[in-house]
Amino acid sequence: MINLATIKIGEKVYYQPDYYKADDKFENGIIKEIPEHTTTSVRVVYKCGGDWKNYKDYNSALTSVDDLYYGWKHKEIEISDDYLND
Repeated sequence: MINLATIKIGEKVYYQPDYYKADDKFENGIIKEIPEHTTTSVRVVYKCGGDWKNYKDYNSALTSVDDLYYGWKHKEIEISDDYLND
């Protein structure tokens, strides 16, 4: 989980609430705003068509810091031996 006192706008995070963990689901995003009206949530951009450098131009979702983790997460894929030998 992230620490609201140290998180910064523009920082990469991934969203993974407990009910996502069983299926190893997650969603990468960037912190867009740290609202003053709450101490439990931040605004995160998740969908921007890969245009991450302009994340501020996209809609964000108010997200609980309890469901956010630092950095981006990636799934490991298996590569066949045939692929490695080409």
